[in-house]
Amino acid sequence: MKNLSKVIAFLALISTFPILFSSCEYVGIGIELGNGTNNYREATYYLCSRTWVEEWTDNNGDFHRQELRFYDNNRGEDYILTIDNRGFRQESSYSFLWDWYDANYTTLRLKYGANDYSYMNNIFMGNNRLECLLDGYPARFYGN
Repeated sequence: MKNLSKVIAFLALISTFPILFSSCEYVGIGIELGNGTNNYREATYYLCSRTWVEEWTDNNGDFHRQELRFYDNNRGEDYILTIDNRGFRQESSYSFLWDWYDANYTTLRLKYGANDYSYMNNIFMGNNRLECLLDGYPARFYGN
């Protein structure tokens, strides 16, 4: 009888392991399994839903336009147009790979090539805007 009660206690203990370990994903104790969360999907959908455009004129009177496109396969495009104050036009286009660099989805890492990264930190997305620090400089992109 003692052996039977030990076996039952052991089986009861083993049966609680799936409940204990599977609950980590839902309890919110800081463990996130994969990128299947709603926050990930919502942030990625919003990021990929439009072309992000920023335009500015620098201290020399040169006009700049930057367009960022993010795709849900973690690829992206960066288009830059510069027209200097004499009318000389220069266009560049770059491809990059991107990923969320933090669990709060407020930092993006853009990989342009081997050891060539840009970072978008302190991201705020909403109201058709994407505000961040792009490589340490304030940037405000609007959805197009």
